[in-house]
Amino acid sequence: MFAFLYMSFATGFNHFVEQEEKKHIAHVKQQLTELYSELGNWQPISQNTPLWRSIVAPQKEQENQQDESNDNNRRHVEANDPPPAPSLLWINLPVDSLKTGQRISLYNKNKKVIVGKENLNDNTHIEPILLKNELIGWLGFMPSHLVQSSPAEAFVSAQFQNYFTVTLMVILLAFTMAILLSRHLIKPIEQIIVGTKALNVGNFASRIKPTTQDELATLADNVNALAETLEQNRESRFQWMSDTSHELRTPLSVLRSHLIAVQDGVFVADVTRINLLLNQVDTLSHIVDDLYQLSHKDTATLTYQTSNVDIIESLLQTLESYRGRLDQQSITVDCSELTTAHECIINGDKERLQQLFINLFENTCRYTESPGKLTLKANKVGHHVELVMQDSPPEVQTEELTRLFERFYRVEKSRNRELGGAGLGLALCQQIVNAHGGTISLHKSPLGGLEVKINFPLVEV
Repeated sequence: MFAFLYMSFATGFNHFVEQEEKKHIAHVKQQLTELYSELGNWQPISQNTPLWRSIVAPQKEQENQQDESNDNNRRHVEANDPPPAPSLLWINLPVDSLKTGQRISLYNKNKKVIVGKENLNDNTHIEPILLKNELIGWLGFMPSHLVQSSPAEAFVSAQFQNYFTVTLMVILLAFTMAILLSRHLIKPIEQIIVGTKALNVGNFASRIKPTTQDELATLADNVNALAETLEQNRESRFQWMSDTSHELRTPLSVLRSHLIAVQDGVFVADVTRINLLLNQVDTLSHIVDDLYQLSHKDTATLTYQTSNVDIIESLLQTLESYRGRLDQQSITVDCSELTTAHECIINGDKERLQQLFINLFENTCRYTESPGKLTLKANKVGHHVELVMQDSPPEVQTEELTRLFERFYRVEKSRNRELGGAGLGLALCQQIVNAHGGTISLHKSPLGGLEVKINFPLVEV
């Protein structure tokens, strides 16, 4: 920028000086022509140096004009007129401020010097002086930009120094601001680097304290949120492994103890004993199947065989096949509002939907006190169908409702399998509902137990 500005200024200033000098030369030629017309020769000029200076450098006349201009300015101020606008030196140059007259030489028509350089050819610029189209002399001139000691060159050099000084100050200021800004930016970046390194080595408890209010602070907050998520995931993974091992250890322990007892002759491998062992194997199979389904939560929709399904009909069919289990637990089912509902077609996998309803019915059988009651309802809300299942006591505490969808979580803390199961049923239900683009939520039932609300999008028929 310094080079561009200086070159632009120097070029423009030199062009301006050149135009001013041309006007000066034209004025001098006019004065000399008029003088020669009056005198008829150049002898008065060669013998009268002040006369020559008054022609090529009219300083006295300029000073008088300047005094008149100052008087006029004072009168303007006294009359409350606004002062004239200030002008730059190189825009409004005083007469002969460029010392142009010192670089002008005069020669007669035979090129003999009258005033100035001895040899006409020593001048860079040469112009003839004509009077009525007759050659009466020659005027030689050295332009200002070719003279090192000229005021124009001195002015340009002074401006170069000023520009250079300003440039150095700007560079110094920019350098200082760059250091301050870099420190301002580097400090939070270093904190983020330290925080991410801590996450990389497994220190998920590490947090970054934001020191700014910009995008880096937002990034630090996101890293903190990531650290919190990773910490929760690690705890969930440890809990998952602990719960999984516990769930698998129980039937394995039963199998091992009974097989050792049969091997030692304590128990007899009769039909009752074999059925007991087979029940434990079935329990293991159910746990493994549930774990397999949950492990494919992100890709479960890829394995679903979807088609148009009447969700009301599918629920009634599942209820009919499960009615024996409900009767065994002395649970009365009220589905009067369900049987009167109109056809509700959704896009889903019929087998997975039946698995969903079986898990919900099994949850009711395991937890509802005998004798109990189960109510089934269906409501159309816009382009969705809402299925509602309500059972009788015992009720679930409000703080536990949000945790029932967690894997292996059971309200029954004793982990009694005869009552609480593996704690995977509702987690599977949530996965199946989500895979069908629906929602499932748990609430307190008006009957005193648990209320399950399932919402599915309907197919436009």
